[in-house]
Amino acid sequence: MRCSARVFAGGAAFVCAAALWSSPARAGGISVARFGGEHGYPVTNNATAIYYNPAGIADSENTHVFLDLTAAWRHVTYVHTPAASDVPEPAGATGANTDKANLFNIIPSPMIGLTTKFGNFALGAGFYTPFGVQATWDQNNRFKNSKSYPGPVDGAQRWFVLEGQIRSSYYTLAAAYHVPDTGLSIGISGNLVQSMIDLLRARILTAKNDVAAEGRSWLDVSGWQGSFGAGIMYEAVPKQLWFGASYQSRPGVSGGMKLSGTLKNDFGGALSEDKVDAHQDFPDVVQLGARWRARKDVELRLFGDYTRWSSFKDQCISAQDKPCAGPTRVLDIPRDWHDSFAVRAGGSVWVSPAAELLAGAGYYSSAVPNSTLDPTLPDWNAVSFTLGGRVAIMKNLHTELSYSQFFSPTRDNSGKSTLNPPISPNAGGVYTQDLGVVNLNVDIAF
Repeated sequence: MRCSARVFAGGAAFVCAAALWSSPARAGGISVARFGGEHGYPVTNNATAIYYNPAGIADSENTHVFLDLTAAWRHVTYVHTPAASDVPEPAGATGANTDKANLFNIIPSPMIGLTTKFGNFALGAGFYTPFGVQATWDQNNRFKNSKSYPGPVDGAQRWFVLEGQIRSSYYTLAAAYHVPDTGLSIGISGNLVQSMIDLLRARILTAKNDVAAEGRSWLDVSGWQGSFGAGIMYEAVPKQLWFGASYQSRPGVSGGMKLSGTLKNDFGGALSEDKVDAHQDFPDVVQLGARWRARKDVELRLFGDYTRWSSFKDQCISAQDKPCAGPTRVLDIPRDWHDSFAVRAGGSVWVSPAAELLAGAGYYSSAVPNSTLDPTLPDWNAVSFTLGGRVAIMKNLHTELSYSQFFSPTRDNSGKSTLNPPISPNAGGVYTQDLGVVNLNVDIAF
């Protein structure tokens, strides 16, 4: 964990905002389930099936320990387009809200899984993070030594985020059963979900981007929810063709998420700390896939997911244990995301019984509309290309390494942002992203 301090007019804010298990979103809102690499999908039988499709663990053998590390690098830029609601920049602070903001982060995210099979039954347990985003934005060195306007040193995106993370991590138990003589396996899972928001941003009570009056606001909330998963796997042609389908419910199932903690503000040197709740609702996910062993040394895969981000309507902050309405509502940030989908295709070629070459390509749709796009949770449509390999180091020990490069078009929501005072400063501007993901995993059988 890396703790940092950001100094601003009227005081200082301290925030530990970079835990090591929240990868940057690839696309589709803040969906970050990339553990397992090219073998992490809804027709797999390794331990990542605990999330992708719990029925898959019934097609495994013996006991497996699966250790996975996904490491992503991401470069993001944001240039705000002046809007009618903007407060004019004072002399001496030109560019405070319109200079290019930059982010370059390298973020690891672990996954741990354990499966065991006895007869036609299988059990599994795992820890992983399917939803999350983390960001620490660069400072604007033009204002590094400014005594009149120290706030803009934190970048033009500071009205939405200086640094922080939003994350939901899962602790999962799964069970599966292979129905004899049918080719059918069924599985269920139960998840204990640990969710949090840790976000530092520039803010004033009028929600305008007034350089002369800006303060800082730090939201630090967390909570636990329950959820479940279910899936089926069908071996249509023995040892050649498999189909899989799974469902993961929303965290909290249908009751949404309530995260409790504190909101600390410094407005013009006036410090406050309030106990608050943050209310939000993450999506449920449907996943489908097929795997075809075309030859003994060739396998083809096709799979995808549909993620119902339309459930993420807003992030509403209220006084603790009070409704997020009327006088007890502190802030309500509209999201109004729409459902997203992903489609991926891949294949493997075995150059020897112990060595597998693999490749894949995918398309990911964005969940974030232009109206509510902002630097806190930016999102893009993307295509990806993956290359990698898997090697049997010994009979019961396999390791896989792959790299995926994502390509996203520039987004420009200038004049289309509906985030305006008194909700927040206008978020219209030009957004770009470059993203690469390395996946390394080890599968140990006993």
